Amino acid sequence: MTTRAPARRRGLDSPELDRRIEEAESRAVIVWRGEQVRFRSVPERVTRIDDRRGRDRLYAAYQDALEALNPLYEERLAAWRQRGDLVKLAARDGTDPSALAVSLERFSLNAETPYYAALRRYLALIDIEQGDATEADVWHVVRGSAWAHWFGHREVRRAVIAAGRVLVETGDLDGWRGAEWQLAGQPGAGAPIGPVGSAYATLVGSPEWLADELGVSPEEVAAFADFAAFVRLVRLRRAHAELQYELRLFTVEDAALQRAYYAGIVGHMSGVTVGEAGYLAGVPRPFASVSRLETAILGAMLVEVLESRHGPRWWRDPASAKLAERVGAAETLEHALAELGYDALDWRPVLRQIRTRLIGEMSGYGGPNITTRAGTRKV
Repeated sequence: MTTRAPARRRGLDSPELDRRIEEAESRAVIVWRGEQVRFRSVPERVTRIDDRRGRDRLYAAYQDALEALNPLYEERLAAWRQRGDLVKLAARDGTDPSALAVSLERFSLNAETPYYAALRRYLALIDIEQGDATEADVWHVVRGSAWAHWFGHREVRRAVIAAGRVLVETGDLDGWRGAEWQLAGQPGAGAPIGPVGSAYATLVGSPEWLADELGVSPEEVAAFADFAAFVRLVRLRRAHAELQYELRLFTVEDAALQRAYYAGIVGHMSGVTVGEAGYLAGVPRPFASVSRLETAILGAMLVEVLESRHGPRWWRDPASAKLAERVGAAETLEHALAELGYDALDWRPVLRQIRTRLIGEMSGYGGPNITTRAGTRKV
């Protein structure tokens, strides 16, 4: 499916500003323990730090770097504002951001208890209480290094080819994230993933693909599927939070209020503390969050259709690739939906896929007792 970008079609690109931002980000470095770390590599470096104090220090340095770049981001925001009402322009050319945000409120309500239960479980494994966690801690959890031994190069290569995907470069991504990117079939770790790539990427959390193609042991399949479902939920809640934030960002001009909205909304929906310095860096285009949400939701809808027609091992059926090709070739969101027999985006498939793989989510706060430095409790 052609990725729709309302901001681009309405002439909201600022080539000169984009070039200056690109150059500034590529030149920026952070000195960390005597080493010069590229600005764009810092989040990945944070994920690899086991020591919490180390993560916090590098995350703080990253916030300082964002503050140094914020004048350029602010200049770009001002240029966008000169084009008119960004919310109305986005609604005129594509999905109405306000309507999508309202529709997803039900998704967030249905997913809230399972999300916080899972978040507490995974933070407890690194000895952190949820109320004391930061965005950097979530980055570290999501890396999932505990499962790296199942995602060796040879095993991933074999399993990706078995799914009919073409091997691509994964950049800094390794372990399960590298496998996910290979399944998505994107040419680089910074490129956008379309709905078909999103659908295939979900195989990394499929119990059938993990067991049959990757060879994960039966006793660990359910545990990793739970982890992958949690990561999907983290990303969806983050994107929904960013959508809600953008609706406010483009309607208020007070930078202090914009910062408060960012840290408050994104932090609340993520369940962890989020630094306010990133209030503009995460908005490369007006309502980029809408495209991310559309891709994730449509990809899940495609998976549900493929499973209903071709079974849980749908990737083995050549007919499934034909449907995926038709969805990928669709010129508009409406055409892609028509291929799947829908007339509108439906968040229920992605919620079903997540909830069926989260361990103990139906009990909400249930789960095993986990001991941390803060004591023993059920999470």
